[in-house]
Amino acid sequence: MNNTVVLLALLIVCVGTANSLECYFCGDTPANACPFPFHSGKPYVRTAYSSTGYCAKKSATAIPGDRASRGPAEPGLCNGGSGCRYTSPGIYTCCCWSNLCNTGTITSKSTITILFGALTLLLFNRYV
Repeated sequence: MNNTVVLLALLIVCVGTANSLECYFCGDTPANACPFPFHSGKPYVRTAYSSTGYCAKKSATAIPGDRASRGPAEPGLCNGGSGCRYTSPGIYTCCCWSNLCNTGTITSKSTITILFGALTLLLFNRYV
C-alpha cells in the first residue's frame, strides 16, 4: 500500500510539471490588442505555449496596469530569469515561468498546488 501511494504521488508531480507552459497571448496592434485593463475573458486574448519556459508581458513603462502585450517569451528575452526589467530602451518586460502567469496580477501557482497535494497524500498515508 505504501509503495502504491508513493508511486501515485510521484506520478502526480511528474505529470503536473511535464506539461508545456501556457501563456496569455495578445498584442499591441488594433487587430489583436490586449484589453485595457487586462481581462483574460475578453476578445483577442488567446493562449499560446512557450518553447522557452517563460511567459512575458511587455509595456512602454514600468507603471503597473499600463497597456501591454502578452505572450510566450522569445528566445533570449528572459535570460535573467523571472522578474521585471527594461530589456531595451522603452520596453519594460516582465518574465514569469508558471502557467498563465503573464496577467500582471497575482495568479495561483499550479506546481505548488500539485506538490502540496502530493505531500498531503504522503503524510495522510503515513499517519493513518
